[in-house]
Amino acid sequence: MIGRHTDLSIYREIFRSSDFIKVAGGALLIPVALMVSGEPLKTIPVISIEDLLLILSIAINGIPIIFGALVGILGKRINVDELVSVAIIACLINGNYLEGAIVSAIMVFGALVEEAVSDSARNAIGQLVEISPETAILERNGGEVEVKVPEIVRDDILLVKAGETIPVDGIVLEGNTSVDESSITGESIPVAKQQEDNVYAGTISVDGFIKVRAVKLGEDSTLGKIIRMVETAEQQKVDSARIVDRYAAWFTPIILAIAAITYLVTKDVTRSITVLIVGCPCSFLLAGPVSTVAAIGRAAKAGIMVKGGQYLENIARSTGFFFDKTGTLTKGEPEVVEVTSESGKNEEDILALAAGVEKGSLHPIGRAILKKAVSNNISFREAAEILAEAGSGISGIIDNQKVKIVTSPQSNEQGYTSVEVLVDGAHYGYIFLQDRPHEDAKNTVQALTNIGIRDIAIISGDQESPVKRIAQETGIHTYHAAQKPKDKLEKIDGYQKGNLVYVGDGINDAPALKAATTGIAMGLRGSDVALETADIVLMNDKLSLLPFLVKLSRKMSRIIKINILLSFGINAIAVAASSAGLLTPILGAVTHNIGSILVVALAASLRFTKA
Repeated sequence: MIGRHTDLSIYREIFRSSDFIKVAGGALLIPVALMVSGEPLKTIPVISIEDLLLILSIAINGIPIIFGALVGILGKRINVDELVSVAIIACLINGNYLEGAIVSAIMVFGALVEEAVSDSARNAIGQLVEISPETAILERNGGEVEVKVPEIVRDDILLVKAGETIPVDGIVLEGNTSVDESSITGESIPVAKQQEDNVYAGTISVDGFIKVRAVKLGEDSTLGKIIRMVETAEQQKVDSARIVDRYAAWFTPIILAIAAITYLVTKDVTRSITVLIVGCPCSFLLAGPVSTVAAIGRAAKAGIMVKGGQYLENIARSTGFFFDKTGTLTKGEPEVVEVTSESGKNEEDILALAAGVEKGSLHPIGRAILKKAVSNNISFREAAEILAEAGSGISGIIDNQKVKIVTSPQSNEQGYTSVEVLVDGAHYGYIFLQDRPHEDAKNTVQALTNIGIRDIAIISGDQESPVKRIAQETGIHTYHAAQKPKDKLEKIDGYQKGNLVYVGDGINDAPALKAATTGIAMGLRGSDVALETADIVLMNDKLSLLPFLVKLSRKMSRIIKINILLSFGINAIAVAASSAGLLTPILGAVTHNIGSILVVALAASLRFTKA
C-alpha cells in the first residue's frame, strides 16, 4: 500500500516477477468478470460468476492492504492502510464488488510505480554495497593464494591486477597503476598510484599491477564507513518530516469522521467509500522521506557522504562557513623552505632532531619535516615516549634529551608557517614551511558569497602571518590565528547569527566539527576522528562542491515544502469532491495515486541537480 511507512528503507525491490504476476493476475480477473456479466453460478445461485471473479480479485489485491493495516495497528505505527481497508470492506458489504476490485488493483499498482520511482532515487546509494569484491589474491610464502575478503587481516599483502576491484584500504608497496576512485570520490578521471600512495576499498585498478599492504578492513575501510553512514542516514528524518508525522496521526480519525458525516447527510455509502480512499495521506507521509533519500543519493554520487537528512536541512539554512586552514583551505602538503639555527647546530642537526620526533606523526607539518629529512639523506634516531598535544605540538626523548616541536609566533614577510625546535627547553632553531591553497579555494569562497553565505572566516591553529596570507589569497576577510581547540570552540559557540558550518580535517578539528550546527570533514586527508565526528564528508576533498551542497540542500527543503502543500491540497480538494459526489471510488483511487506519484517524481528530480 502506498505510504504504508514513512521509513522508505523497508521497501523491497519492486517489480519482482512474483509480485508483478500476482498483482497483474488479480487485476486481469476484472475484465474477465465483465465478459461473463450476469452469468449465474450453478452451485451458488445467489452469486454470479462475475461477482465471484471480482471477489477473488479483491482477495488477491485487497487482502494485502487489509493485512498491512492490521500489522500497523498491532505494531502501533503510523499507518493509513486502515482507511482504504475500511473502504474495501464497505464495498464488499455493500455489494460494490466492481469498485472494490478496481480500487484494490489501482492502489497496489500505484504502490509499485511509486516505490519503483523511490528506488531509482536511491540507486546511487544502493550500488555502494555491491562494489566490494568477494575474493582477493594474497601473496603468501612466495606464492599466490585466493581467499575470501572477510579472511584478509591487517598487513596482508594483496596482489591487484588491471581491471580488479581493490578490496581493502591500503598502501601501495610495489608497482604503478591508475585507479578509478569514482565509487568513493565521485571523480571520473582515474588517479595515478605508485609506491607509498593510499588506495581505497571499492576502487578499481584500471591498468598496471600493484602490491598493496592491507591497513583498514571491512567496516573500518573507507567504503565500510560510507555504507554505515548511508544506513544511518536513511533512518533519520528532517524536521519537516517529523512535523508531518505528528499531523499524520490525526488524519485517520478526521477522515473517518468526514466519511461518517457524509453518509449521515447524503445516505450515499459510495460517497463515504470514496472519501476513505482519497483521504489517505500517503503522499503527505512521503513528502519528507523520499526527498531526503533522493538528495542524499545525489550527494553521494558527487562524492559527498551525508550522515542524515537533518544536516542537509541545516546546510540549507546556514548563514556562516568557518574553515580550518591546513589541509582544508590549503592542500595539506606543506614544504620545508628554510631552516635556521640559534644554537650553533647546522640545518641537518635541526632537521634530524625534528624528524626523529615527527616520525610517527600524521600531521601535515610532521610529514613535511620527515619528507625533507629523507630527501636530503639525513640520518636520524626515532624518538621514544612521543607525546602529541592537539594544537600545541609534539615531543619525544632522543639521547636522553627531551626534544619538543611547537608552533612558533616567529613571523616573516613571506607568510611562512614556522615551528620551533626545543631541546630540554633550550631554543635550537626554527623550521619554516609553506602550504599553498587549493586551486578551487578562492572560487569556492566567492561562490558561497554569491549564494548568500554572509559570514566566512578562517579559524586556524597556525600563526598570524601564514593565516593572513591564505586569507588574502582566498578572498576571506575574517580570520583568527593561533587558535587551540578550545579557542575554536569559543568562536563557534559565540556565533549567534544563525546556522554555522565548520569545515576541517584534523584531530584538533573534531571538537569544532561537533560543536558547529553542521560539521564537514575532508575525506581523503581527514583523520579518522574527524571523519567519525563530522556530519558530512567530502570524499574527494573538493571545496568546489560546497556551493553545490548548499544549493542541493536548499532545493531539497524547497521540494519538501512544495510536496507537503501539494499533497495536502490534493487531499483536501479530493475529500471535498468525494463528499459532493463528484468523484467515484475508482476516480478517487486514480486521484490518490496521481498525488503520490507526483510527490515522488518531484523528489526524484533532485537526482538531476547539477554539481
